[in-house]
Amino acid sequence: MNQFDGPNWRINLLPEWVGEHEEDCSIVFHPEGVGALEISSYFKEGMVTEEDLRGLAQEHIEAGAKLTETSAGDFKGFTLAFGSDNEFWQLWYVASGPTALFITYNCQAVDRDAEIESIKSMVSSLAAIYTSR
Repeated sequence: MNQFDGPNWRINLLPEWVGEHEEDCSIVFHPEGVGALEISSYFKEGMVTEEDLRGLAQEHIEAGAKLTETSAGDFKGFTLAFGSDNEFWQLWYVASGPTALFITYNCQAVDRDAEIESIKSMVSSLAAIYTSR
């Protein structure tokens, strides 16, 4: 299994899945797949709290989204899923120590079940990695 590292996190990629770093986030996808997983990292002095995560998700909370507590490997927080304009979205707002991750997966609504178990498997492998500075 390949590992893909981002700032203060590591994810185990399933066979044939690849990871790439963009300017604002990291992207994980299968070259012949139907969707993409995007991971954005945020840092703060001290510990990221549930209140911090809710602040990141405020738009969805105000829209009435149902949040479900979740674990994403070493990271804890909540997730939600919704459909919009024939697209399926799964979002994770999770944190470990001073690192918060905003993770999205999206694809066409008709393809929502094609990769979601693979995505959840990879998200559950997230590890917090910290280096001394």
